[in-house]
Amino acid sequence: MEKNIYKNLYSDQKNLGNLADSVRIKKMLAIIDRLNLNDKNILDIGCYNGTFLSLIKNRNNNFFGIEASEWGLNKSRQKGIEVNQYFFDDKTRLPYADGFFDVVVAGEIIEHIYNTNFFLEEIQRILKPAGKLILSTPNIASLGRRIFLLFGINPIIELSPNEPDSSGHIRYFTSKSLRQLLEKHKFKILSSQSDCVNFSSNGKIKSAFLAKIFPKLGASVLFLADKI
Repeated sequence: MEKNIYKNLYSDQKNLGNLADSVRIKKMLAIIDRLNLNDKNILDIGCYNGTFLSLIKNRNNNFFGIEASEWGLNKSRQKGIEVNQYFFDDKTRLPYADGFFDVVVAGEIIEHIYNTNFFLEEIQRILKPAGKLILSTPNIASLGRRIFLLFGINPIIELSPNEPDSSGHIRYFTSKSLRQLLEKHKFKILSSQSDCVNFSSNGKIKSAFLAKIFPKLGASVLFLADKI
């Protein structure tokens, strides 16, 4: 498989739909808005079309993005976001200086990464001391996936990133395994939560309330962490 699959994979809005309506995006926005940031450097890794950065309430910050697809790159720039086209090849450094960012956002990105150690080392490098990481990833132990496994059904994981309907996922995490990985790379977990518990494979039947009570069963895992 060619690792630059993401340059074409997310080539238009039909692939991710309207992110502004996503429960996960709303929860991540709530996290960053509670930080009460002002005149800070904020990076969104895999910024897609710039939706997340454009929805942050306090606009008195400096917004940066990284995106692989040409479509997302152009859409983000139309929103006034300073974007670099970049793909993680496990060896090329992020195009930013050490300690440049106050906040790095990586929403549903780490599951696409081959070398997750290098990925987190680079985030550590570009974050300022005590800088914040907001990270989310699909939960392999979600309620829907557990039920599928119980009946011997593929729990919505991909057999190959080259399939036509693939999202390009090559890593799968539980809340515990992701916490352990972040702590290994000197991140202190400040909070963890989930977005919603899904009751259908298309995500249309879901409950954000149940995700608050049973976060380990939620569709995605969300962490706010400090650089130690």
